[in-house]
Amino acid sequence: MTAANSMHTDETRRTFLHHACLIAAGGIATAASTINPAPACAAPNNKKTLSGKTAFVTGAARGIGRAICEKFAAYGADVAMLDIADPAKLHSTAGYSVSTMREFDEAVAAVKVHGTRVAKFQADVRNLSALEEAARQTAGQLGGIDIVVANAGYVAWHSFEDGTPLQWRDVIDVNILGVFYTAKATIPYLKKRGGGRIINLASVGGRAAFAGNGAYTSTKWAVVGMTKQAALELGKYRIAVNAIAPGAVNTPMYRSEGQRRSMGVNTSQEQDMIIDPLSPLGSAGAIDPEDVADAALFLVGDAAKTISATIVDVALGYNASYTA
Repeated sequence: MTAANSMHTDETRRTFLHHACLIAAGGIATAASTINPAPACAAPNNKKTLSGKTAFVTGAARGIGRAICEKFAAYGADVAMLDIADPAKLHSTAGYSVSTMREFDEAVAAVKVHGTRVAKFQADVRNLSALEEAARQTAGQLGGIDIVVANAGYVAWHSFEDGTPLQWRDVIDVNILGVFYTAKATIPYLKKRGGGRIINLASVGGRAAFAGNGAYTSTKWAVVGMTKQAALELGKYRIAVNAIAPGAVNTPMYRSEGQRRSMGVNTSQEQDMIIDPLSPLGSAGAIDPEDVADAALFLVGDAAKTISATIVDVALGYNASYTA
């Protein structure tokens, strides 16, 4: 079976399961959720563990961000979804494009299927004022902020030597300043709640070195450092700060032409052949955004109430190959 056929089969399986869940729950699939089906059943009524909570999630239009929004809503949380949703607002990088408004609208529709309140904000994480306004409106519309997920990310593939100042600036502004601005805009609202959870999206690229990822690797190492510093300083407010370091996840970024080129391959199957030997739990292509969302759900739940300053690797054991 080819990688393309395997991914098609997985998508068909998720579509079937999604509609089966909706039927069992008495729900109706919308056109948007048919195109991009929700990855999992809504939580049972007695498992709405995030009821009364509000999550603020950046990079929410697709991939990991969308999966986290859907997961949180399935467990009862109201969700503020933020995304740039306009490829023209970032300098193009060969082989990859950021999300579109169509993708954002589809993601919002899929989250609304779960019946909780959803606020949609087209916002650039490089703009602190825009994030502060989104946080203010979120608190006003949804009652406060309890959970923050700084997920928005960007990449420009280039060697260390050949990277341009513009490439470095774009990636630094999104991946470092964007994470900081997300926290800065929302911390006051977490304090008002008497505490909360912040999750930053790092990467296995922030725990080891990967050739060809240019500034991306450096910025994800910075996310790990910010997570630990913030955890030290915000603990006194009962705010836990952790990061998730995904491995090779089936997202538009990892499965892009730019990422394949940086790895010196032409197909998704060839990508997996490189990563598989370093993945003790199985094929690298087995990681989906929903797997990262499961880790996020754990980190915002009661079972993680004593956990802060931790980096959770969702990488099929790939992290056994490095020590950082």
